[in-house]
Amino acid sequence: MKRRVLVTALILVALSLVFVTGELGAQAKKRVYYYCAGFHGHPYFLDMHLGFRYAAEKFGVEIIKAGPDGWDAKAQAEALEQAVSKKPDGILTIMWDASGKPAIKRAMDQGIPVIVLEANVPDNGAMAYIGLDNYECGVDTAKEVIRIGGMSGNLVAQGNWGASNTDSKFQGLKDYLEKNSQWKIIGKVDDKANTEASVEAAKSIFNNYKNVTAIAGLDSSSGSGIGMAMEELKINKKGLTVVVHDREDLTLEYIKKGKIDSTLINKTATSAYLGILLLEAYNDAKYGFASVPISRNNKKAGVDVFPRYLYNGTVIITKDNVDDFVAKNIPQFPTKLYH
Repeated sequence: MKRRVLVTALILVALSLVFVTGELGAQAKKRVYYYCAGFHGHPYFLDMHLGFRYAAEKFGVEIIKAGPDGWDAKAQAEALEQAVSKKPDGILTIMWDASGKPAIKRAMDQGIPVIVLEANVPDNGAMAYIGLDNYECGVDTAKEVIRIGGMSGNLVAQGNWGASNTDSKFQGLKDYLEKNSQWKIIGKVDDKANTEASVEAAKSIFNNYKNVTAIAGLDSSSGSGIGMAMEELKINKKGLTVVVHDREDLTLEYIKKGKIDSTLINKTATSAYLGILLLEAYNDAKYGFASVPISRNNKKAGVDVFPRYLYNGTVIITKDNVDDFVAKNIPQFPTKLYH
């Protein structure tokens, strides 16, 4: 009898150990997300990386960065395809063009949720888009030009034309100025979102458009290039309005120096954080996001529980608040969970 009790006790202990070990193992296994994009090495995306580091620490998840450091749409699409084959818990990507659509469709067909950040194309096939309403960012840029430069003048726009987000910004800028002011857009120059090309593009503005009274720089490298060109050519800032986008260190320096009036930024770190937040809410049953009672069975009914568009809105940096946005003044959240 004693032996039977002892054996039963040992079985119960063994089962308890299996249960506890399994539970601990489940807790130890982190969800894995892939961030597939390009331009990883561009200064603009320092804030995206910061947002992912912050999210990885807050949620205790692993986030793997994939794709090229520079601009290479083919390499980005290939990285997206490879990420799908890894069957992660979710994928976040950027769509400057439509090359990633086939991979997104494959991921969604396999039950891998995909969220698009930063730049978007129509019918992307993903669960949601998080980032700027780039058209409205162009509208905000036009309002800033008017606030600083008045109701009329001659403007040249500088940007990396062909990128979906930049083209949308330009359209918003153009439409608002045409409807609400007497500003004329007298030219466009391409800076390829590259600092060296941006300097040359800005020089071409000063050399070829003698009647220019405002410059709008619509990508991250524009501000740096415009400021450097102004220094090199010794341009007198008086009577010239300069409104740019994003927050490269040099752009912020030129705001301090008074060569750039203001820059409009996306809350980029918010996009990264919100992307992981939504994926965690969707994947973790305790949050119940996937089962929100929209239908009897959301998956079977083909219901996408995600909001289709989440727009961050812009923040304007001027001489008055520029120090709050300098990278060295912002917590950096080092972590091994984002790599």
